[in-house]
Amino acid sequence: VPVVCLARLGVPANNSTGPEPNSQFHPSPEDLLPGGRARGAEYWENYTVDEGNDSGSGYYHNPSIQKLTSIMRGMGYDNLATSTRYGDTCCASCGSVNTAELVKGTGFYAVAAAESMQANGIGDGHYCTSSGPSKGGTTGMGCLSCARGKFLKAHPFSYPLWAQPQDAIFEKELKIVVADTCPHQGNEGWCPRRTGQGNKFGIKNHFDFTNPPAKYDNYYFAWTKMECPW
Repeated sequence: VPVVCLARLGVPANNSTGPEPNSQFHPSPEDLLPGGRARGAEYWENYTVDEGNDSGSGYYHNPSIQKLTSIMRGMGYDNLATSTRYGDTCCASCGSVNTAELVKGTGFYAVAAAESMQANGIGDGHYCTSSGPSKGGTTGMGCLSCARGKFLKAHPFSYPLWAQPQDAIFEKELKIVVADTCPHQGNEGWCPRRTGQGNKFGIKNHFDFTNPPAKYDNYYFAWTKMECPW
């Protein structure tokens, strides 16, 4: 009998929806936190990718999925995800685990996987028992699933990256463990509801990092599922 776990609930986006005129999808850090306007789908209503956008400085902003997939494959990983951050919590969906304590001393980063990546995650995101089916471009990542990967030198926004291409955040391979759920409700722009669905950026996997590395800026994440070491 599967265990039912209470998940972190998404906070609905506030009443201010789209970006300000001429902001060119340049959300503030506050916009991207849970409850921020850039978490919802309406903010990204007129979003389009800039095909082949290359700054000439070794990084990409607002690139096409084709470009991202090419970069991912060149790095040797199987999957692509968008990413956000939300901060550590005492009571994550995977058995009310403390996310900071879960990864303390392990070198892993705790993440919430999109509702669509978890079995029994259909609905409002209350359930995260095991990995959902890996099909239609979605890779199942249930409670305590692990993966390894790297941040791409790319994000979905129209402004240049804050970090420099040679910074450590792009060079170090990260190991992540799923401790929570990123529900579709309140995160409609990023976290798909069902297997095979894409988010507003056309990506079908998403990780919400509790405490990402320094110089983090919602970078795309190339990754491969792995066995956990415990």
